[in-house]
Amino acid sequence: MKVLIVAPHPDDETLCCGGTIQIFKEMGYEVNVVIITDGRYGSPDERLRGSMELVEIRRQEALRANKILGVDNVTFLNFEDSKVSEREKEVEDALKSLMGDAVFSPIRFDNHADHSTIGKIVEKIFPNAYFYIIWGSFQGGWKEIRFDIKRYKEVKLRALQEYKSQIGGLPLEKFTGDYEVFWVKEVFRRK
Repeated sequence: MKVLIVAPHPDDETLCCGGTIQIFKEMGYEVNVVIITDGRYGSPDERLRGSMELVEIRRQEALRANKILGVDNVTFLNFEDSKVSEREKEVEDALKSLMGDAVFSPIRFDNHADHSTIGKIVEKIFPNAYFYIIWGSFQGGWKEIRFDIKRYKEVKLRALQEYKSQIGGLPLEKFTGDYEVFWVKEVFRRK
């Protein structure tokens, strides 16, 4: 059995699914992470923003964080950060080649353009995926699913600490609680 975590940027997989990854690993699932963009514009440090140096920093942070989480494979698609909507068809084609018995993705109404575009793509390809939100608040009509991650918080926090280039720019308090929250379409309501 395989789990696919779709992350728009390096760190999204840990923020939203770090504890959930641990749950699936404990159940014996293979967990694969695909990071869609290179993350070049995501830093509170203006000196680094937009640089290839930041691309490499974030790549290395992602590799270290995902190693802590026990992720089996990390795939970097390397689309330019903040430009996913301009390459939507290519992103969709790349995601179509990936599979998972359970898929986790940003939701289409996240306020970040990369997240919302990826959410639309994933909803089209994997309509029964679990969806998370980082920027913004949830809109109704979907079923909320909570994963209890109390046992895994310490591992998640250690993994988050690897994203040193991001600390200071992330709303960490929203992602360090006892539960990771996802939404599924009502049509695919899980028992």
